Amino acid sequence: MAYVVKMPKLGLEMKSGELSAWLVSEGDEVTEGEPIAEIESEKTTAEIDAKEDGVLRRVVLAEGESTAPGGALAIVAGADEDITGLEADAGVGEGGSEPAATDDSADDSSPTEATETTAAATGGGDDSSVAQSRSRGSDGASGNGEVRASPRAKRLAEDLGVDLTTVEGTGPQGAITESDVETAAESATPAEADDAGSTAAAAEKRVFAPPSARRLARELGVDIEAVEGTGQNGRITESDVRAAGGATAAATDSAAAGAATTAATDTTAAREPAETERPLSGMRRTIADRLGESYREAVHVTVDRRADAEELLAAANAADDALGVDVSITDVLLLALSASLDEHPEFNATFEDGVHRLHGEHNICIAVDVDEGLIAPVVRDVASLSLAELAETRAETTQRALSGDFTMDDLSGGTFTVSNLGVLGVESFDPIINPPQVAILGVNTIRREAVPTDDGDVAVRRVISFSLSFDHRIVDGADAARMLGTLVEHVENPWPLVIAAGGR
Repeated sequence: MAYVVKMPKLGLEMKSGELSAWLVSEGDEVTEGEPIAEIESEKTTAEIDAKEDGVLRRVVLAEGESTAPGGALAIVAGADEDITGLEADAGVGEGGSEPAATDDSADDSSPTEATETTAAATGGGDDSSVAQSRSRGSDGASGNGEVRASPRAKRLAEDLGVDLTTVEGTGPQGAITESDVETAAESATPAEADDAGSTAAAAEKRVFAPPSARRLARELGVDIEAVEGTGQNGRITESDVRAAGGATAAATDSAAAGAATTAATDTTAAREPAETERPLSGMRRTIADRLGESYREAVHVTVDRRADAEELLAAANAADDALGVDVSITDVLLLALSASLDEHPEFNATFEDGVHRLHGEHNICIAVDVDEGLIAPVVRDVASLSLAELAETRAETTQRALSGDFTMDDLSGGTFTVSNLGVLGVESFDPIINPPQVAILGVNTIRREAVPTDDGDVAVRRVISFSLSFDHRIVDGADAARMLGTLVEHVENPWPLVIAAGGR
């Protein structure tokens, strides 16, 4: 059965998705359940699997281009199956009122409503190229000289210096494939081959990397063409770029030291400040929009309180020794927070459409710092987990976030958020509420302080502080003070919670 591959909706807030990479080429056979493309939304990345066996007959959206959820990406069908109707649904070919653009900036780019703006949005193309893209016949060349070719075939033709108007297409409906371009290049005359020599060398250096890896390479100053990909089909991953960046840094240490010495003696050299522009990625834009909305809409107030951390640390160490799993201070803190939310359920809540909704489950978000920004995956139903289960679940959730293997399910359904900047030495901050939640707990660093004892002496104790931000529209300062007071009580005496959770 033939079908149109469409951009999935990866979460309620997704507005568009970017086609990061095609994992198969136009004209290739695909197998049900196997990934055929990688996409990136504002919050996550995902792979699209083939729904059925068939052939990738038509690529609609090129790598690096975007479309809204439900937008057409490609057409999969049998090798000889008629796809005229599907082309009409996708807005391309003879059946579409606005076929996909054919210039390099917008190859087979997007559905009908997006075709005219793609070139401008991606910074390539002009009015004439967009106008030319509006007509295409069913043969390899159209009536106005345009050709039908897959995006990869066009890029390869440019690299090899092959004139597509002279190539006979063997793909579906006469489309020119990469194999056709390679055949044409191999059969070129010696003079033509000499002219194409430099571009052929460039073709050998083409790389297969998603936009996120390319952005990281630019930030780290890594030559993406020199990176060896370890991903699927040789795709370059962000980890590959980081590894290459580390190697480059190590190799240039001595050179940098020599340059620094020379620069230090050149006191007359003119120095101009360097300026760079860093466009926001899809995820970073979403973070900016959400936090900006939160700060504009919610009435943020933050209250702070300190707690003695000695028993917290002792309980975490004891549980770590007794349970046979890695138990951290964060896990014991989550127990204390869950117990506090039991006593103050108005904080385990969301506020949407004028409704303050108190939730039964404690689905606590843990803020995690990743390359693209800050995300907050959810540890679900904390109150029902044993301490060992909590430690394992929290570690797995955090690791998925750090490795980029998280899904929208990991990021959805949170009822309260914890942000720990204490690991970075922060002593106090004002965390911003994660909408539509009504509160967020900031965890600050543990430090040693001299504190008075009951017998009038002074002792050095380890102390931790908390910063609770709340939406003053929903709860009051006195409510927040009581909530923090309860949390401090559990932190300073966590043993009942640890014993009870350890035996669940």
